[in-house]
Amino acid sequence: MEQQSSTSGRRRPAAIAAVLGIAVFGVGAGFAVSGCGSDSNNSDSVNNAIDSVQSQASSVQSQISTALTSATQQGQSVQSQVQSQVQSVQSQVQQQQNNNGGSGQYGY
Repeated sequence: MEQQSSTSGRRRPAAIAAVLGIAVFGVGAGFAVSGCGSDSNNSDSVNNAIDSVQSQASSVQSQISTALTSATQQGQSVQSQVQSQVQSVQSQVQQQQNNNGGSGQYGY
């Protein structure tokens, strides 16, 4: 019995949070559906808040997209620079080998 009561004690805050969440969303939905009397003002407020959140979410998505595009371009630029440096080093190594007569690493 003790074990059962301890597990139900752990579940209780989650259940309360779920009920409160449903209650809050239920109230919001009630404001949005009803359009008479003073509820109309509440409905407008809720709809304005929703519009604001959606606008902010859209702005954040745009900023993320811009940041990703910039990061991709910078990554491509770095990759290009690295490839150029590798080719330069390979060319210098080849030139050095040619200067040494290609007879091994000591150039004898």
